[in-house]
Amino acid sequence: MTKRCSEYDDCAGSPETSDRGVSVAVYRHFHERLVLASAIALAVFGFVASGSADDEIVPIQFAELMDESAGPAEALELPSVMSNYDAADGTETIISDVRIDDGALSTDIEGVRVPPPIVGVSARAADGLRVDDLCLDEMPYEASSGDWFSSGRWYGSAEMLWFNRSRNYRKVIAFDATRLAPTNNNNVLGTFTTTAIPFPIAPGARLTLGEYFGRDYLDRDQSLEMTYYGGLAFYQSDSWNALPGSFLITPLTKFNAYGFSGAQTYSTTHNSIFNSMEWNYKLHRRLGRDQLVMSPNGNWSRHAERAWLPALIMGTRVVNVNEVFTLTSRRTDVPPSEFGGNYNINTQNWLWGFNLGGELLSQNEFYHWGLRSRITPSMCFAGGQQNIYGTQQLPTTPSFPFSQGTVSRAVSNQQLVPGFIWDMTLFAGWNVTPNFSLKAGYDFLWVAGIATATRQFDLDNIKNKPLDGGGQIYYNGLSFGCEGSW
Repeated sequence: MTKRCSEYDDCAGSPETSDRGVSVAVYRHFHERLVLASAIALAVFGFVASGSADDEIVPIQFAELMDESAGPAEALELPSVMSNYDAADGTETIISDVRIDDGALSTDIEGVRVPPPIVGVSARAADGLRVDDLCLDEMPYEASSGDWFSSGRWYGSAEMLWFNRSRNYRKVIAFDATRLAPTNNNNVLGTFTTTAIPFPIAPGARLTLGEYFGRDYLDRDQSLEMTYYGGLAFYQSDSWNALPGSFLITPLTKFNAYGFSGAQTYSTTHNSIFNSMEWNYKLHRRLGRDQLVMSPNGNWSRHAERAWLPALIMGTRVVNVNEVFTLTSRRTDVPPSEFGGNYNINTQNWLWGFNLGGELLSQNEFYHWGLRSRITPSMCFAGGQQNIYGTQQLPTTPSFPFSQGTVSRAVSNQQLVPGFIWDMTLFAGWNVTPNFSLKAGYDFLWVAGIATATRQFDLDNIKNKPLDGGGQIYYNGLSFGCEGSW
């Protein structure tokens, strides 16, 4: 009896069913190969179809601009600001509407390759603006603010000065004879000194002209500049009258000063001038990169950021200080040929030395302020001349106990002494334009080691007194002006 096995029975070892087992195995193998090939074909077809322009993915921020009625082959088009202006008929023709697709980078428009429009977004996350009409030639670029405030090859400034001068070296010129009375020995009201009145305010000027000649490896500006500082001329006059029935006596000499002691009127004048010239090398720091800010209307603008800008100043300086002092004595209703005296003192000082200083400037977009100071250790070439003439031809009386005589003398001497110059300016300015500003400041100036006129009194007719070079003058005042570069 032959056993028949179903396909579910294990009959592999049965001789009667071995041919059927081979057929089933071949069928299963063919079926698996067919399924794998179909899957690969579908994957390839899907990959190719996904690269077509019809299924292009549009960014979500532009989805609202798409036309819903357009077919799947329609691509998003953005208006371009690129246009062609015809000057003949005054018309403007849009060149192209650039498509955001695979061909946007190589679209040919009348033989010209047109790039796609640039879409920019503000760097400030708070505004969240979308700029879709910004072309390449309108994009801002970062540039050093030195191109604003330090542009050009030349720069300069012009300022008007209004300065005050310190008073003279205190020296007693005369005192009233009533002071000799026993009851008036301590009376100083009859004393005539060189510090009786202050100097009035004098005008002056400060002019600077400089040239940029390059930047160093740290991007600092280098320049050479010339500065004139001066034009200051101070003048004062003073007088003193003796009390009725009295006369004036001068302590400027230990001997009888013909034409001076016994006068009833003393008058003085004092003229003092100051001028300075300097040539400096200046090395100063520049502002950093500007800040780029986009306004709500989509426009970009540059804004300079505030910074402290130090500077180094080195060079040489020449200063001239000249003074003239005159003393005149007279008696009431008496001609000068019978009684009178004239005493003139002239001094000249030339200081030359090494100029060293610095500047610290706070530069803002619309204003600036800062401090500038320089010191100049120097040598002072001082000279002085004195001219004395006095005569006393009135008869001697108990009320006028002065002998008759005449004095006439002229002396001159020179001296080389160490000197010193220091100046400082506190200033502030308003930038009318990036390269032009109005400024104002307060200035201090000190000159020491000079021969001032009021330190040279010498009425003794015995020997010449050496030049006194220990004088000093202190100036201070306001300055107004403007500065710019071109």
